Amino acid sequence: MRGQSRSYWIGFALTALGAIVLSPDATLFKLIESDIWTAIFWRALLLCLAVWAWLLLTRKHQLIHDMKRLGWALPAAAACWAISNLGFIFALNYTTVADTLAIIATAPIFAAIFGRVIGEKLAMRTWVAALGIASGIAIIFEANIKSETVMGALAAFATAISIALFFIIGRVKSNQDLTPALGLSAGLTAIFAILMMDTLLPIASDWPNLIFVGLFILPVSLVLITLGPRRLPAAEVGLLMLLETALGPIWAWVVLGEIPQNPTIMGGILIVGALLAHGTAAWLSQNQQTKIGSSSQ
Repeated sequence: MRGQSRSYWIGFALTALGAIVLSPDATLFKLIESDIWTAIFWRALLLCLAVWAWLLLTRKHQLIHDMKRLGWALPAAAACWAISNLGFIFALNYTTVADTLAIIATAPIFAAIFGRVIGEKLAMRTWVAALGIASGIAIIFEANIKSETVMGALAAFATAISIALFFIIGRVKSNQDLTPALGLSAGLTAIFAILMMDTLLPIASDWPNLIFVGLFILPVSLVLITLGPRRLPAAEVGLLMLLETALGPIWAWVVLGEIPQNPTIMGGILIVGALLAHGTAAWLSQNQQTKIGSSSQ
């Protein structure tokens, strides 16, 4: 029991740290002045190089064997993450950072549904939290439908579904590391971007931003987040990702001056409140299980 509790909280800490590191990404992308597809290409290429360099350094001759063991999960997870990357960036170009991140917060709802399909049992706290999140998303989505930002909202929604599927694949392959899928997805994204872009080189002032994001923020945060499903139910990983939903708009507010609209604020309060309630309930449950396990020994 103690081993299970320790594994749970390691997964909790890794995923939460990954979400925190990732939180300024949307704001940094909004600061880029280059052509969107040029920016996507360099972000993806640098991420691809960083991930594969890390894998070659840490896995060495074991890497090919590990990739073969993943089987169908490798291309499937890579496709899901590539779609989520493109959807995320598309959404940022049609709506605000706050709306994009809040809508992506629907991921745990889909993860909960998909998790049931693979036979994963979920605690009641997860369903209650998902209901609170759904209420918050409904408020935000209704406001987007009434404006020209509906395309951004739909792109963010598609991103949430792709992320949820990635988490489920990670849960199915919980005894293996999906990090190679991140490297493959970045490569696929870069290939797609190079077919769409008009110019290869970005504006000179964008290089520090692209390098910082591509070589630090994305690889560090995504590797940490990939490790989460190995220790947590997929829906709980998605709920922890809501930390990005809470922190991302703060970055946008401070750096870009994007002040969230009332529906976004109301929906965000519901979402973050559900996350805090879920985290508290999980902490109490784990403590109780640890005490029961200790007393029975």
